[in-house]
Amino acid sequence: MKNITQLFLCLTLAACMASCNTDPGAVDPDNPGDNPGKPAAGAVTPVGSPEGTATTATIGPAGGTIESADKQVIVQIPAGALATSQTISVQPISNNCPGGTGRAFRLTPHGITFTKPATITFQYSETDVNGSNPALLRIAYQNSKGIWQSPAVKSLDTTAHTVTVQTTHFSDWGLFKKMFIYPQNSFLNPGDNVYLRVFQTVEEVPVEEDDLIVPLPTLMPTKYIEKWALRGEGTLAHQHNDGTYYAPSRIPATNPAAVTVFLNKSTTIEGKLYKDLRLISNIFVAPEGISVQIDGGEWKTYPGGANINTTHNVILGQNGTEYASLGWKGAPTGTFRWTKSTDVAFNIVKGALIYQHLYGSAPSVSGGSLKVDNSDPTWVVGTFTVEPAGWIDTSPPGRMGTSSVKGVIRVKRVGVGAH
Repeated sequence: MKNITQLFLCLTLAACMASCNTDPGAVDPDNPGDNPGKPAAGAVTPVGSPEGTATTATIGPAGGTIESADKQVIVQIPAGALATSQTISVQPISNNCPGGTGRAFRLTPHGITFTKPATITFQYSETDVNGSNPALLRIAYQNSKGIWQSPAVKSLDTTAHTVTVQTTHFSDWGLFKKMFIYPQNSFLNPGDNVYLRVFQTVEEVPVEEDDLIVPLPTLMPTKYIEKWALRGEGTLAHQHNDGTYYAPSRIPATNPAAVTVFLNKSTTIEGKLYKDLRLISNIFVAPEGISVQIDGGEWKTYPGGANINTTHNVILGQNGTEYASLGWKGAPTGTFRWTKSTDVAFNIVKGALIYQHLYGSAPSVSGGSLKVDNSDPTWVVGTFTVEPAGWIDTSPPGRMGTSSVKGVIRVKRVGVGAH
C-alpha cells in the first residue's frame, strides 16, 4: 500500500517539477489555390527566420563537408569547387517554402559560385512524410526575388531517409512535399468530422528538367487520383480531390483511422521507378484527456495535460475527485513497456480504489504497453493497455484483484493553447 501511494506521488511531483517543451508548429498551405490544372506562378514568400545554432567551417580548394548542428542537412563541396578558402555556414531557419516540411537551412555566403556542383542532402523524418510519400519529397531554394525553385532530385534513399540534390550556388534551402493530403493529421472528438483535400505544388515532369518554379499549392487534378479508402471506424464521403471523414460517436477500437488517397501516378528518381503512390491522413478520435475503459465497460475521460521533457514525461488527468496518470522516461515518442519502478507507470485513483500497472502481492508487472506520439506541435496522443491491471481497495479490509484496462490519450502539452 505504501509503495502504491508513493508511486502516484512520484508521478505527480515529476509533473510539477519538470519543464515543458513546445514543438515548433507545422506550416499550413499558404492560401492554397482551388483551380486545378491552371499553370501557377512561382510563390514569393518571406525569408525564413533563424531557428537554432549556426554551424561554421572553413573549406578550401581541397573540398570538405559541413552539416547542421541537428544533422538534418549535410553539404559536401568537392575538391576543385573553390579556388580559395571560404568560411561556410549552415543556419537553421523557418521553412516558408510552399508545401514545406521541417526546417529550412540558410547556406552562406549567398554570392558564392562553385566551379563543380556541391551536394546537399536532407535527412527526412516520418513526420516530414506525413500526408505524403518519400518519393514525393523535393528540395527547393529561395532565389533573390523570394521565389522558390526546385532542382531535380539526384537520389532518394528510403532506408537512410535522405533526399539529395546538387547545386553550384548557396541560398536558403528547404524540403517540401510536391503532393499531399491536407490535413495530414486530425484530432477529433467522437461524432465530429474533418474536411480533407488533395494538393500539389510542382507538376510531375521528366527527370532531366531542372530548377522548377514552386507555386502555392493547388488542388490536384482529378486525373491523378485513382481512389480513396478508409481503414478504421467512421465513414468517408469523397468526390474527386476532396472528401470528408465522419468520426464514430464512440471512441473507436482502432486509433488512428487512416484515410488513404491512391494516386494514378508514378515518378522516376535516378532511374528507379516509384509507383503505387499513396497519401495518408491519420485521424485520431477521442475526447480531450485520458480516456479509460475498465473490463469492457463505459469509457471515462479525465481531462488534463502533458508535461514532456528530457527527464520524466508525465500525463495527468482529473475527473471530479478521481485522478489518472501516465509517466515514462525516455523519448517523447515511442512504445514503452510497464516497469516495476516509476520509469513507465500507470495509475488511476478512484477514492479508496487504486488501479495500477502492477498486480498481485509480489507484485508482478502488468502486460501491455504505452504507445505515445508527440510529433504534432499541439497534441500528445497515444493508446495504452494494462493486461492485467492490478487494483487495490485501500479501505478495510483491503481487498485486491485484477482488471483489463484500455486507454486512449489526447492532451495538449502544458502551456500550449488551442489551434
